Amino acid sequence: PNGKDIRAALIIASCDIPGARKLCGHISALASCHRCEKRANNRNFGGMADMSDWFIMKDPVEHRQKALEWRRCKSNAERERFVKENGVRWSEILRLPYFDPIRFVVVDPMHCLFLGIAKWITKRIWIDEGVLTEKDLQSIQKKMDEFKVPSDLGRIPGKIHCGEGFSNFTADQWRNFFLIYATVALWNHLPGKDRKILTYFVRVCTILVRRIVEINDMKEAHELLIKIIKLIEECYGEEKITPNLHLSLHLCECSYDYGPLYSFWCFSFERMNGLLGNSNLIVSIFRIILFHLAKINNKLFIRIFA
Repeated sequence: PNGKDIRAALIIASCDIPGARKLCGHISALASCHRCEKRANNRNFGGMADMSDWFIMKDPVEHRQKALEWRRCKSNAERERFVKENGVRWSEILRLPYFDPIRFVVVDPMHCLFLGIAKWITKRIWIDEGVLTEKDLQSIQKKMDEFKVPSDLGRIPGKIHCGEGFSNFTADQWRNFFLIYATVALWNHLPGKDRKILTYFVRVCTILVRRIVEINDMKEAHELLIKIIKLIEECYGEEKITPNLHLSLHLCECSYDYGPLYSFWCFSFERMNGLLGNSNLIVSIFRIILFHLAKINNKLFIRIFA
C-alpha cells in the first residue's frame, strides 16, 4: 500500500554519435573522439603515425571539472569559446556521481559498423570513386538475385542498382549484404586492394556479430580494422577516414566492459522506433489511452470530445 522503493543505476549509454555526444557533454564527433585523445585533422581522422596516442583514454575526472567550468561561464558566447577550447559542455547526466562519461558511453555497433562503415565504404568510396559503375551494380544485382536465402533471415537487401546505388538500406540490410552477399557479388568488380578491404571487413563483421566471442577473436577483429583504415588511407587519402572508422577501433574496449556487441547494439531499439513511427499505430495507441481515461473519469471523456 505504501509503494516500493526502486533503486537503479545507469551503467551504459548506447546510441548514435550525435546522441552520445549530447547526452554526456562531449563536443562534435567531427572535432575529436569522446573516448581517447585523438583529435580530427581538418575534419577527418586520418594520419596513422600517432596511433599510439589514440588509445589513451580521456580522464573522466577532468571531463567533470571542465563541465563544471562550462556551467560557470557567464554568457553563451563565453560558453561557445570554452567548448571550442576544451571540447566539453555540461550535461545533466553528470549529476550522477558514479557515471563515467568516457567509459560508460559505448560505440554502438549498429550505427558504427553497418550504417557507418559498411555504407561509407560501399557508397562514398567504391561508388563515388568510380570503382563500382552503374554497369557493375546491374551485374551485382543479377548475381544477388541468384541467391536463395532462408525466409527467417531478416530484411534482405533491396535493389542496389536503383537511384545512386544501395539506396535506403537499413542497418539489417547492410549486415546481411556483407555477411551473405558481398564477397561473391562484389569480388570480380573490385581491384586487389579493395578486395582486401572487403575480405577484412567481412571477417570483422563475422566475428563481431557473434553472441559468444573469444578474446583472441576480438583482438583479430581489432587488427583487421586497423588494416582496413590503413588501406583506405593509402588508396583514397586521409580525408576518407571518418569518425566512424576511428570509433570502430574502440569497439573491442566496449566489448571487454559489456560483453559481446550483440548485448548492447541498438537494433531492437531502432525497430521499436520504426514501429512507433507508424502513424496507424500511433492513432491506435491514442485511442486506447482515451478509452482508459474515459473509463477512469467519464467527465474527462465528455470534456475531451465536447
